[in-house]
Order: sequence, then structure tokens, then C-alpha cells
Amino acid sequence: KEGCTNLYQKYVEEQYRTVVDVLREFPSSQSITLEGLLGCLPSIPPRYYSVCSSPLLDRQSATNETYNFHLKVAFSVVDYLTPSIPDVANSHRRIGGLATRRLECVCSPYLCNPHHAAANASSTSLKLPTIHIFPKPTHEFRLPPNMSTPLILIGPGTGIAPFIGFLSHRQAQLALLESTEAAEMVSEGTWRGGYELDREDLALSKGDTRGLNLAADYMSKNHHTGDIDLFFGCRHSDHDYLYKKELEEFKSRGILTNLYVAFSRDGGKQEKTYVQTLMQNDVQCGKRVVLMIMEKSASVYV
Repeated sequence: KEGCTNLYQKYVEEQYRTVVDVLREFPSSQSITLEGLLGCLPSIPPRYYSVCSSPLLDRQSATNETYNFHLKVAFSVVDYLTPSIPDVANSHRRIGGLATRRLECVCSPYLCNPHHAAANASSTSLKLPTIHIFPKPTHEFRLPPNMSTPLILIGPGTGIAPFIGFLSHRQAQLALLESTEAAEMVSEGTWRGGYELDREDLALSKGDTRGLNLAADYMSKNHHTGDIDLFFGCRHSDHDYLYKKELEEFKSRGILTNLYVAFSRDGGKQEKTYVQTLMQNDVQCGKRVVLMIMEKSASVYV
């Protein structure tokens, strides 16, 4: 029994063999009935990806009453080799992710050829690839209703995706607040600019009265926006530092208060640095985390 268990672990589990792989390698087992085959095949679970964009930002950048919503996601392509086992045929197998491999095939033409997307968009004869998706609403993993609540965002690797959406949404919210403040100064006679206002001075999209009222109510209460600290970790700073440019821009604009990054395989160092390493070993960082949670009641997202 122990030998069978070890064989199953090495031959099937460690090599990630499926029922189809076993049927291919053992033709004698192909006498299985269709009913028996369907009984052996596992169901394919859905793949969930966090959205890393904000509909509010798309609405603000719209030039007319209608606008296109760009849904953005981030994914890491699953592609690796199984362990090599002596005297075992078809070991050291290359395994690819079921969903990420499909997404890679769809995205590859656009990544390899920067003009591919423009050519497809302008051509009516070319059929653009489509992917079927469905929403999975969440009641917990969303921004707090009060913008003054400090935030601690922890998302190594592709876990950074939802926080790019959070920060983009906060950027759009702040733009609404600034536009509303300018509108209030004009209406109250405290405007110190020219006699005429350019469209850029009031960057509000048409028909956005709901956002305008929300911003006006918020500004009238003299609230301030809470600090946002973000922790990101990956292996190499020059290879898998996802959204580096975007994060640095959020930091320079003041939307992101502090940006903590950790690289576990950088520079040939033997000591690996992870996100939790920064919190535990960096004194200032640790004090900051404690202060935001214990004294400022920060919301923490992981």
C-alpha cells in the first residue's frame, strides 16, 4: 500500500497527470466507457481575477455623454516543468495554466506587435478575440465609504491588481473634490483666477450630478482624505515589479502616502526580503503600521 501511495504521488501528483494523460500513456485503459470517463473527469473551477481599473476614472475621461468602460485585470502566466524522475517516462513535463495560457494566447499578438491592436480596431473585416467573463461581487473587499479612513494595502505579485483599482478610484474621487471646490469658489465670489473658466478648470463629466453632490457634501464637512500605505513584494526589481510606473506616479501625486517594496531574489543576496520582513525588521515601518491601525483605525486589505 505504501509503495502504491509513493508511486501515485510521484507519477500522478508530482507530474500533474490528468485522466487524459493516463489514457494516452496506457492504451489498454482506453476501453473505459463514456460514462466512466465523465465520472473520472473533475469539474473545471472558475478562475477569479481582481479588476484593477475604476469606472469612475473612465467616466471622467469621457468626451461626451457616453463612454467606454475599460475592464483591466492582471494575471501571471502559469508555465513550469515538473520534477525529473530517473527511469520514469514522460517526467519533467511542461505544465501550463488552463486559464492563463488561454489569456496569453489572446494577448500575445498585442504584446508582440504594438500596431496590431490599432490595425484590428480600424479594420471591420478582422474579428477581435472575445473572452466570456462574469462578475463576482464582493461585500467586504471594497473601499470604505469614508475617504478619511486610512488604508494599509498589502498585495505582493499579482495581488497588487485590486489596489491599482483602489488607487485609480481614489484619484478620480479627488479630482471630483477639486472640481467641486473650484465650482464653489466661483459661485461664492471668491475665485481669484480670470473672468472666464476653461473646460479644464472644471473637469466634471456631463450628467455626473450624483458624483458632484457626493463631493459637495464631503467638502462641506471639512473632511480630509486618509493616508494610504501600500506594501508590494516580488522576486526581482527589474523583472516582475508589476505596475512600477503607476505606483510611482500615485506616490508623486500624493495619492499614495508610502510605498514599501520588498524583493526576495534581488542582487544575489542570500537573505530574502519579504513584505513581512519590512514590517518586522524596519523599525520606522513597524511603528507606522502600529500607529495607523491602533491610533488611526486604518482599514487593512491583504
